[in-house]
Amino acid sequence: MLKQFKTLLDDILGEQKSRALGEDEVQIACAALLVHCARADGHKSFEEDAKLRQILAERYTLPAEGVQSLIDDAEQREADTADIHKFTWVLHRSLDRQGRLEVVQLLWEISNADARIDHDEKAVVNLVAGLLDVELADVVALRQRVQGRST
Repeated sequence: MLKQFKTLLDDILGEQKSRALGEDEVQIACAALLVHCARADGHKSFEEDAKLRQILAERYTLPAEGVQSLIDDAEQREADTADIHKFTWVLHRSLDRQGRLEVVQLLWEISNADARIDHDEKAVVNLVAGLLDVELADVVALRQRVQGRST
């Protein structure tokens, strides 16, 4: 009986450890969503690529080769994944409200990198925001803030 209890306890504790997400997973999830958004209109423009590199370098304090490695990994994972729910799940679980708001703002920044937010980009940002439990009023305010900076 005691052995069964110990096994059960080990299983529970092992499951909790496996639920703890590493910083690498959070970085890849964020980068994959940004890549997905940049490609939402069918191509990734030079401006979107430059903005993606800037965001990742600043947000994660990475050198150029670290940024490229993260982008390569994110692009591969994004291509291998049927939908974005996996990435939003990682972020929702790992970030507080402010962190989730920051992700939505970064998505707007990628969308607006070429000074034009396309319908498909807007749809991606709105979907991600919904999956991250970011309220519509916040989504609109973040979009306005990003667009206000670019004009």
